[in-house]
Amino acid sequence: MTAEKMIATLGNTSVISVENFGDTTIEGFIASRHCSPNTAKTYRNSIRQLLKFFTANSITAPATADVDAYINSLRAEKKSDKTIRLYSTTTKLYFAYLGKQGIYRDVAADMEPLKLRKATTHNKKALTDAQAKKLLESVKGDSVIALRDKAIIALALTCGLRTCEISRANVGDFHEDDGYWTLDVIGKGHLKADATVKVAPVVAEMIQAYLDKRGNVADDEPLFTSTSNNNSKYGNRYSEQSVGKMIKAAMKNAGIKDKKITAHSTRHYAATTAIKAGVDIREVSAMLRHTSVVVTSVYLHDVSLETRRAELAVADALFCA
Repeated sequence: MTAEKMIATLGNTSVISVENFGDTTIEGFIASRHCSPNTAKTYRNSIRQLLKFFTANSITAPATADVDAYINSLRAEKKSDKTIRLYSTTTKLYFAYLGKQGIYRDVAADMEPLKLRKATTHNKKALTDAQAKKLLESVKGDSVIALRDKAIIALALTCGLRTCEISRANVGDFHEDDGYWTLDVIGKGHLKADATVKVAPVVAEMIQAYLDKRGNVADDEPLFTSTSNNNSKYGNRYSEQSVGKMIKAAMKNAGIKDKKITAHSTRHYAATTAIKAGVDIREVSAMLRHTSVVVTSVYLHDVSLETRRAELAVADALFCA
């Protein structure tokens, strides 16, 4: 009997386990998500954690109350909010898949809302305009390395690209459309390009100068490559880790030493600068490839703190009157 048929006919005499409820359906669920190997591993581990809970509690036909009990057990184990949110989201997606496939009813659709502490701001800071300019100016020269690094930093600052998105880009993903330049982006957890960002002309010129310096390049080659002296690496894709280290090193050279500023702060800079410039938050959300403007709205807090005048007005009245 297949795992699917076993689930469909599951009765109170059979305990749900990884063997009779999960293996086939987990892989089917993962295949339906079209996700990267790392994301697949995360999904797999999360679902196995759910099934272990069912098995340990002899739950043979899970209902919504059982799923809620599972989430509450994570709280009792003092799992972090991030872990609870991850497991809760995976559980919802997994049961939605089971329901859609007719394998098992979607008992997670009516789960209790998560009661977690919502972050009102990021634990990392955005760069200021002055810091962003210093960062760009810290990369000097016209060597292939300098041209590459300056193009990467400019792209990160203006488009809010993640280090993984910069690393995954191919030459063919950078192209001109109707008079403006764009870059197709392979987002976090994806294997194929799932979004497109507009590249400012000045940044497009930087990228093109770098590609010209490299010489003849094919569309299927990495947009940014390693220049390691190790022959086995030369010309290979510039890794996500290397992109992050390069940006952090450039920050150090620019005299930016704040521990709360990291390579990811370039993404924060793109978001907060666009919002301060009056760009509609829906456009900012599209640039950042967020699933919802709710995710993007966290940057509004950072902006309001920088531009808020209330405290200064009170101090002026108190001390300067």
